[in-house]
This record gives sequence, structure tokens and C-alpha cells, in this order.
Amino acid sequence: MKNNDVIGLLNFYTAPSLGEITENRPLGSTSFLGRYAFCDFALSNFCNSGISDIGLMIKDHQRSVLKHLGSMSAWVTNTKVGRMNIMVNEKGVLNPLSNTDVANIRENDWQLYDSKAKYLVFQSTHIIANVDLGPILQEHIDRGEKITIVYTKIKDASKEFFSSNLLRVDEEGYLTSLKKNDRQQEEALASMEIWIINREVLVDIIRKNAVWNERADMKAMIADVLYAGNIKIHTHEWKGKYVRCFDCFDHYVEYCNELLDPKVYCSLFDQPSQHYTLTQDTPPAIYGEDADVRNSFIANGAIIEGKVDGSILSRKVKIGEGSVIKNCIIFSSVKIGKNCHIENAVIDKYSIVTDGKTFSGDPMKYLFLKQGTVI
Repeated sequence: MKNNDVIGLLNFYTAPSLGEITENRPLGSTSFLGRYAFCDFALSNFCNSGISDIGLMIKDHQRSVLKHLGSMSAWVTNTKVGRMNIMVNEKGVLNPLSNTDVANIRENDWQLYDSKAKYLVFQSTHIIANVDLGPILQEHIDRGEKITIVYTKIKDASKEFFSSNLLRVDEEGYLTSLKKNDRQQEEALASMEIWIINREVLVDIIRKNAVWNERADMKAMIADVLYAGNIKIHTHEWKGKYVRCFDCFDHYVEYCNELLDPKVYCSLFDQPSQHYTLTQDTPPAIYGEDADVRNSFIANGAIIEGKVDGSILSRKVKIGEGSVIKNCIIFSSVKIGKNCHIENAVIDKYSIVTDGKTFSGDPMKYLFLKQGTVI
């Protein structure tokens, strides 16, 4: 397999809404563990797998995505042939109902018709896992497959992977059926929304399906292909240590907090693969004489003068003297005044909490403060 035989397509369309937290940004550029964004992990998978020609299929909030990506050089490991292309569907702004990932591909059809690549590898932004795509792609090529879907076995579909399709697979590894997760079963095979599709096959599928259905998306088209019976869809089971589908606000809080456990953290980060993100010219975190920090992630540029316990603090967060922050997720550039007490809350960026304020969410239902809130 040659490097220029493959295009990686990062699909921002398939990520679900997390409610207020994704009002001003897509999930792909939402803060994760203080210094990352969700899209960093899929982009890192591409880089670590030797895929250097990447298309970013952006649905909305383009400003937020581009602000995080910067020059995009952090994810281009092959500077000779590597590139990242922004793919936006301008027509979708006027007609949001037809602003689908398929419409985006059609609007940016040079990826299909002008490219010499043989294979397209799709990844979604909301499923976090370290996936070496190289062996999966090689298996796809060696078997002469046209479409491959990557899935993982989950223990309880009523509690996880809400936004994913559940699969049934025959003994030869071919897909026999798929359905939306209705949360009615426990053990299941859940799609990781990683699809490998031969470029010419996708061209043919889009010509046959998307022309008569402007609202068709990739999930629907794959289902149409399956039930039409013209193409056998191959599957690959991924058996890695850590995979989470961030599909609701409560899962966002739960999955971020579980990474404070060293064993869970190591299952994601203690791997040979690298995790790339945009670096910023900020100093290390500063801790005051009375600072007390326990079991927390503190990003660079933070200033801590109070107590922080079981929390995640992004860049340039300031915690004033005498303040207690417990079980919180705080986005960048938030200022917490003196003698505040805050528990079980997610605080969006640029918010200000003035001196002496006290508030707490429920441990099972975190309080959320919108971007730029002043209290």
C-alpha cells in the first residue's frame, strides 16, 4: 500500500449533540481533558497509521474547528506529500436539512474524481480509541473487499454507544444486518463508525443513491447497500483496551472523570501511539503557596491558589485564594475568584465566578455554566 493510495476523511457530521456544551462548537473541537479536542484522537490515528492525506468534513461552526487546528501542521507528519483539506458544504448553510456528510462529499467531489487514491477511510470525532488503521486497511486490500466496517464488542448497549448502529455478522465476517441502538439489549456489536470504502465504489454508490435523496447520509447509504445485496460488506472487530462513544452530556462527564483513575488513563495514553494536538505558547501551571491539588488534570497556563480535587482544568484557568473546586470540568480562560466553593459542575470558557460564590450540581447530573457566564 502506497501512502498516496489512501485518503483519510474525518467526519464531523456523525457526532451527536451534547446539548448546551455543543451550542457554540461541534463535538470535534470540544475540550477534552483540558488540552485536547475530540478530533485530535481521530487525526492522531490517521497520522500514526501513515495516512497523511486528510479531508476534514465540517458540518457547522467552522470557526471553532479552524481555531483549534491552527496551521494544521501538528497532524501532518509527512511534510512532502501530506496535507489537510477543509471540506465545507456551502449549500448546507441555506438548507440545513440536506447538509449531510454525503452532500459534503458531493460538494467537494474533487476528492472522488481528481484523486488517484484507491481507498477512503472515514472516522468520526466522537468515538475515542487508539486505532492502528494500517493492519485493518491491509486486510481490506488483501481480501479484495469493497467496504469494511470496524466494530467493537460492548457489554451493555442500553448504557453505551447510544448513537451507533448495532451489527450482526456471519461466520465469515460479513455484515448481515444493522440497526440503530434502541437501548433494548446488553451485549452487542457496536459500529465504531470507521468505514473503509474503495473510492470507485463510493462514486458508484453516491451516483445511484444520493441523486434521488438529497438528505441521504453515509449511515443510510451503507444500510441501502447492505439490503440491496449487491455488495458484501466486510467487518473487522477491534479489540483494543479503551473505546468510548461520547454521545450525551452525562457520558461526557462520566468518561472524562473516569480517566482520573490511573488504570483507565493508562489504557488510553500508555500506548506506543502518539497523541497530537495544537500546542500553545503558555507557561507551566503555577501553584500558590496555599494551593492543594489532588487527583486532577491541570493544563499549562493555569494558576492555582486554592484547592482542586478530582477535577479537570484547561489552559489559562485561574483559581483564587481560599476557593475549593471539587469534581469539576473547567474550560479554558475561566476565572474563579477568592473563597468560592464549586462542586459537580462543567464551566465553559471565558466564564467568571466572582468572590465568595457557592454552587453545586448533583453528582449524577452536573451543573453547566454557559460560555462567558458571569456570576
